[in-house]
This record gives sequence, structure tokens and C-alpha cells, in this order.
Amino acid sequence: MHTLITLLGRTNRPADGYQRVDYRFPDGQSRRAAFVGYSLAAHERPDRLVVLGTAGSMWDQLVSDGRSISLPDETVEGLMQGVDEAAATPAQLDVLAAALTEALGHEVELRLIPEGLDEAEQVALLSALLDATEGADSLSLDITHGYRHLPMLMVMAVLYLRARRPALSIRAIWYAMLHASAGSATLYNVAGLLHFADWLEALQRSELTGDYRGVAALIPDPALADDIARGGFLETIHQGQLARKHFRNARARLREHPLPGAGALFQPLLEARTDWVDEPQLYQRQRGHAFNALDRGDLLRAALYGFEAYVTRLVQETGPVNADPNDRETRQAAKKEYEDNGPSNRDWRPFKRLRALRNVLTHGHREKAGELDETALHSPESMRDTLAQALAELLPETRR
Repeated sequence: MHTLITLLGRTNRPADGYQRVDYRFPDGQSRRAAFVGYSLAAHERPDRLVVLGTAGSMWDQLVSDGRSISLPDETVEGLMQGVDEAAATPAQLDVLAAALTEALGHEVELRLIPEGLDEAEQVALLSALLDATEGADSLSLDITHGYRHLPMLMVMAVLYLRARRPALSIRAIWYAMLHASAGSATLYNVAGLLHFADWLEALQRSELTGDYRGVAALIPDPALADDIARGGFLETIHQGQLARKHFRNARARLREHPLPGAGALFQPLLEARTDWVDEPQLYQRQRGHAFNALDRGDLLRAALYGFEAYVTRLVQETGPVNADPNDRETRQAAKKEYEDNGPSNRDWRPFKRLRALRNVLTHGHREKAGELDETALHSPESMRDTLAQALAELLPETRR
């Protein structure tokens, strides 16, 4: 079911009736009406038209806008009085809605909403919009009329609706720009605003989880999108070398073909998130991963990457000449030699703290926390502080 929601504003009632305007649509069609919602309804043919307004909105305009609506004179006069006194009632609107449903041939709902001037009223307004979309699978929203702050609230409402009703498709967000001297208005679909929200959400998710699939879904270039998604996946499973290959491909492609539209604003953030691939040394890349994870509160990955970075450092400093820091046996030998030497090693105490944190976070066994101060596991803050101190002591060489 397609639902069209429109706002009804307030203005002084002219002696000769409300002004009728030619509303021009992007496809070249033009429809004349005083109330933009009628033009939109004729253009979109919704299954349900929902008109939102305050007790003082121009509800009588819906009667006088050239529609064949059958209502007793006393009902219309009572409605006009309610509008003049900013006291229109739900009962009056229910009578009008029934008449409009019969006249227009589709369901019409008229709902009173608060002005939305404080948080409580804004919550009530968003709740009203949620109710108005019950049963809908697609939605168009008109933000032309109403108080000046309502369009901003309507955009927030759309974001809220997308969270509460993920299956709801947003077909359009309409705004009519009036050309007063010409007696016409041009309708614009400004739903592109939602693309900014899509990018923000996708980048925030990738920052928290390392999952770049949401970002990839917004990229029109299939090859670039695939490299971004694969790089993110490989990074989350600690396959840094393979992830680096895909991210380097993606970064090169972005330099040649920058992202279009809203993506252009967020490309610098995407590039900053993946700039670790340009570090020439494995140790530098692992260290960067560790501190990036620490910054976003991912303590498990911070401990894992930090520990592996320190093992890489051991290979480079104590292993055979030209030893491959990616070789598993070489890494195990360097770590075993270091652990066998125990307290005689430099950095032994911070190493034990980092190792204990890694074991606790990986395996979840408190008995593996013997090398930690008792307070380290009392809160996220104390654990983060303990981990940050260990990383700072063990991995000081490369600037973050």
C-alpha cells in the first residue's frame, strides 16, 4: 500500500478564497490546486492520503479547493470557526475525512499533530507518523507547508521510520517552490538527502565492526565495491596482507574515479580509514590496526593486533637476518625464545599484561588474567586504560 503524507499550514483566509497554483512536476505534468496535497495525490494516486496539521491549520481549505464534497453548511461553518480559533477538533476532522474519502476515491486520514516545539511534542509527532504509515509498503512525504522547523523534523521522522519499518520504501520527499509572480510552483523530490544518512550509517557501522558491506552497497562501481567489501572482510578475520591488496586496488581506483554524489563528501573518510595499507612495514600496519581498534573501543582486536605487532617487532629485532615476519614458524620461535627468557627480557611486565588481556578477551577465562591488576577487569574504562598503557610501552617506535 502506498501512503502519501502531507503537511497543512496556516495562513489568513482571503476573502476570495485560497490561491490556486499550478504545481509543476519533474516529469512535465502540471496540476492546479490551492492545496499541494491534492496535486500530489492526483499525480501519485496513493492508496491512502494522510494530512497532518495543527488545530489552527487551514482544514477548511480542503473543502473549498474545488472538490465535490458533500457536507452540511453548518458542518463547514463549524470547521471554519474552529480554524479561526485554532481549535479544530478530531471529531470535525473525522467527518471531513469521511467526505473526502468518498469524493476522492481513496482513503483519507486527517490527523492533528502538536507544533513540535519541544522534545515531548517532537516525540509525539514522530509517533503520529509511525501510526500513519501502519500497513504501508511505500511512502511519499510532502514538506512544503507547515511551520518552518517541520521539514527538519520530517527528515528525522523518515530516518526514524526507516529504523522502525525497514521494509518501508521511501518513494519521494516533495517540496514545492512557489513562483509567486507566475502563480506557479515547481515540485522537487529532495529524497536525495537520505543518501547522506546512508553514507553516515554505513561508515559508522564499518568503524564499529570493520564490515564494509554497507559502504560497498552505496558504490556504483562493481569492481570498486567488491574490493572494498572483500578488504573489509579480510581485515576483520586478521588477513591483513590479503586485505591490503584489495584496499590498495580500491584506493588506486578512487584516485582515478572519485565517488559521485553524496559519496564524494565521504570519500576522504573512507581513504583515511584505509590509509594503513600504505605503511611499508608489517609492524607499522599491525600497530596502526591496534591503535585504531583501541580508539573505536574494540578492545579484542586492539589486544590481538597489538600482540601480533610486538611479535613482529621481536622477529625484526632478534630473529635471523632477513627473516620473514609473516612466516609462522619464525614468529613462533621468536615468541618462544622471548617467553623462555622471562623476566630478563626488556618490556617483560607490559608484555605479560598484554598477553593476559589477549587471553582473557579471546578465551573469556578469568584464570588467564593472573598477570593483571584486579581492577583491570572491573570496567570497560579500566580495561581500556590497562590495554592503552601496555600498547604505549610495547609499541612506541612508529608514530600513529
